[in-house]
Amino acid sequence: MTLMNLFRKLADGMEFQKFKEAVEKNPADLGLRARFAKFCIQHCLNRENPKLNEVEAVNQFENIDHSELLDLEVYYLMGKYYLGQCDEKAAEVFLKGIRKYNEFATRHFALRNEHVETAFNIALSLLKLDHSNAGPDLEKFFKIVRNTYLKHYLTEKVGFGMESAQAS
Repeated sequence: MTLMNLFRKLADGMEFQKFKEAVEKNPADLGLRARFAKFCIQHCLNRENPKLNEVEAVNQFENIDHSELLDLEVYYLMGKYYLGQCDEKAAEVFLKGIRKYNEFATRHFALRNEHVETAFNIALSLLKLDHSNAGPDLEKFFKIVRNTYLKHYLTEKVGFGMESAQAS
């Protein structure tokens, strides 16, 4: 183990403790919980102190999952963490992320585009797992994408083409 790796592990351990203390002081701060969950999951994915972070990552994910907070990156990372270990659990997490996006997109029409790329990555990951229970939720997701994101994109492209044709 090099000196640099030792310093990195020490710094990660200190950051973990700061996150843990901050969450204990502010348990209602869901944004903080989401950042802590992402920190823990990323360290689990990198196989750095997996046992230290694994339990905390799952705990924070469960708190976020049962809240109104929309942070799809947490669902993507948690699903990625379960891939290969338990594909059923990974599919369940990805499906929860798609459902969360669908609910959000239905309630907040103007903000649909903000999270569509992460939601699309989750949908593709779910499709890779060939999970049959995701049918209606994925269908709803792709309808939302088609009706908002792609429609907006195509309108911009068509509008751009018309402006250049008129300028000639």
